[in-house]
Amino acid sequence: MTRPMRVVHVITTLTTGGAERQLELLVDRSGARSTTVCLYEGGPVAESMRRRGHRVDVLGMAGWRKPLAIARLARRLRRARPDVVHVHLLAAQLWGIPAARLAGVPVVVSTEHSLMADSIEGRPLTDWLHRTYRVLERLSDHTVAVSATTADRLVAWGVPRERITVVDNGIDLEAVAPRPEARARVRAELGVDDGTTVLVTVGRLDPVKRVDEVLEAVAPRLAAGGHVLVVAGAGSLRPELEARAEQLGVAPAVRWLGARDDVPAVLAAADVLVSASRDETFGLAVLEAVTGGLPSVFVECPALEELGELPEGVERAAGGGPAALRAALDALSARGLHRRSAPAAVLERYDARRTAAAVDAVYAEQLAVHHRGRARRTT
Repeated sequence: MTRPMRVVHVITTLTTGGAERQLELLVDRSGARSTTVCLYEGGPVAESMRRRGHRVDVLGMAGWRKPLAIARLARRLRRARPDVVHVHLLAAQLWGIPAARLAGVPVVVSTEHSLMADSIEGRPLTDWLHRTYRVLERLSDHTVAVSATTADRLVAWGVPRERITVVDNGIDLEAVAPRPEARARVRAELGVDDGTTVLVTVGRLDPVKRVDEVLEAVAPRLAAGGHVLVVAGAGSLRPELEARAEQLGVAPAVRWLGARDDVPAVLAAADVLVSASRDETFGLAVLEAVTGGLPSVFVECPALEELGELPEGVERAAGGGPAALRAALDALSARGLHRRSAPAAVLERYDARRTAAAVDAVYAEQLAVHHRGRARRTT
């Protein structure tokens, strides 16, 4: 193909979240000419993408517009005439895959970001959802899994392995490199001095991230003084979590930052990351912290676990829960909460440029399959 591939990405929103940030990294580094369509709304990630010169359209399919979403999206796709439609997250699969087929798009690729053993994006894996997912998968051409763990779950769910390619999520290595100026700026914002140990947890405030367990695990340190906990993320559980901090008597030592578009700067300001989530397909926040050399405690992070031996300065709280988190944090503290060099294995495997090149290769391969099939049908 002499011209760049034309790719339309379809995603639910571009507010915050790992899948949304991964899409931004992908579009930035892909060799394709990309347009992104948000089904519901834009947000901080959408604005960041626009500032970088990428086209982002919002379909706005809430309310009475929702039943018309497939037809409206199909019309847009016919006008755009992409070579590939790439869908991200369940709602985009549900609406974007049929729309792409109605529009006659040559290749449809789906990235699976959030499939767990018994849920997908927090939704229980019911028989109806399983059947619907399998129909959508058969309507697409290929699935990208963000980790080997995710690929195994897809196979267990009935997706043929030959229709899956593992492409690890990527890290913007330059962005996560620790910067003294970012550390000073964010710590000043937090109102903490150099002698204060800053604990941080990153993620949306809903049950799957188990921020309540982080609060209970670090409460003794906060109560003893000299420590603060920074919570970077927004969500419906914030009032409940704030009330829990009050009950534990540590509310003055907790900083609620809400959603942030400068997570690397927040990580630069921290001294240790604590992640309680036991429902991860990749573990992006943990990996970004470790890539920046930040001491880290986690319960589940397939990206690190698939490397084999954990890097220095990282502890796994096996099984999860406040007691396991506290024990892992104590073990890490005993060795010193100082930054280490970024692990070479992480730098090599998870560079976002590698991720984008691998996804572009999936597009090219699937387009070649499409053209070969069309040539056979016309002979």
